[in-house]
Amino acid sequence: MWYNFYSDLQMKLNLSNPDFCIYLLSQFPFAADDEKEMMLSDYMMEQFEMPAKGWLEELSGQTDENERELDPWNGYTYVHEVNDKVTLFAEFHSYNTVYFFNDIYLGNTGGHFHLSLLSWTELKEIISNDKAELSPLFLLLLPLVIGNESERAEIESKISEALQQTALDLNDPHLGQITKFLTRHLIFGESHKNRLMHKEHIGLTTSRNHSERNQEHSEEELKQINEIISLASGA
Repeated sequence: MWYNFYSDLQMKLNLSNPDFCIYLLSQFPFAADDEKEMMLSDYMMEQFEMPAKGWLEELSGQTDENERELDPWNGYTYVHEVNDKVTLFAEFHSYNTVYFFNDIYLGNTGGHFHLSLLSWTELKEIISNDKAELSPLFLLLLPLVIGNESERAEIESKISEALQQTALDLNDPHLGQITKFLTRHLIFGESHKNRLMHKEHIGLTTSRNHSERNQEHSEEELKQINEIISLASGA
């Protein structure tokens, strides 16, 4: 795996950078307002000035005239040491973030997205040791999370708090609407889709198809992903 150790310093990849904040908020394919029939990505384009093409290419790599990623990819990877056993690698590609814990693939946000991986509790445990000022870790990992209705109030509160730390200077309508979009990404309308079920000798699984924890995956695959998440969360 290739990555640039200095990307977060060179490009200021934290919540003080409005371009990076907008990039992070574009990585939620389930973030929708069903009443408005609108996706978060469309809302962001309507309400905010989007990052310049040059900045995006510096972050996620150059593309050809058909907007296809060049080979070899020349974008940045965000590197964060979760603890002494697990390091997060988040590769920033064009329209896609790809996640790894150590060398184990977690998922991606692109067209063939694989998300719905972490429980809300696991996310809180993973970010609990992150003391960096204006850290993007919460919003960076949030696309991977499954939430349920009993957690809605806490999820909304934490999302709102994180959004207020960004450089986007959100007014109250923006803050409320984006919080609603992001919460919808975590909590689906069908309650059975919001459950992580424990499978004996394997760990947590989900019925959501687009997940490395999908219950139909092999026992070996499920054990591997559950083990690395346990190491990351300190379970």
